Amino acid sequence: MGMGGEPRLSTPAWLMDFTANAAETFVTAYYAASDSPQRTQLLPSLYLPTSSIAWNGNPISGAAQYAAFLDAQPGSKHEVQSFDCHPLSFPSVVSGTVAYHTPESLVRNTSNAPKSVQGPSKKRFDADAPIEAQPRVFSQTFVLVNGAGTATEGGVPFVWTHGRSKKDTPESTVAHYFIQADSLRFVG
Repeated sequence: MGMGGEPRLSTPAWLMDFTANAAETFVTAYYAASDSPQRTQLLPSLYLPTSSIAWNGNPISGAAQYAAFLDAQPGSKHEVQSFDCHPLSFPSVVSGTVAYHTPESLVRNTSNAPKSVQGPSKKRFDADAPIEAQPRVFSQTFVLVNGAGTATEGGVPFVWTHGRSKKDTPESTVAHYFIQADSLRFVG
């Protein structure tokens, strides 16, 4: 029982597993699309025409306005450091760093060593580089809705096969997630 004698609500373990797996699939797809050269075509397809978007405090209304906004932004490279999700309309909180790439902000590698010897191609901090070249820490919150069975194209599809208990036969759950609300904030 919860406080005041009301029944405590419990989320079944299979739903938590489904939520975590769906969120991981979504986060992977979203940031791959975000860092893609085709992001202006890919990202708006993950949003609904009426999605509510706030990008660092600036309101954007729906997928069409978001596509125009993306067109004016430089390329990016996100590094997701963590995410958390909950099965209530799948609010998912993601945090990580993002570096934006413009011709003015590219830091050139001056090493003449072969790439196989140079190690990973991650950019290192360069105090002399313009501020635009430095990675920014971000936090992004999504509210996802399942559009499976609707005529809306796009979204992130997810199929999960599970058995709700040991004696149950496996069944599949099919979902097709769209972003209903998105709020990105730079925190560093």
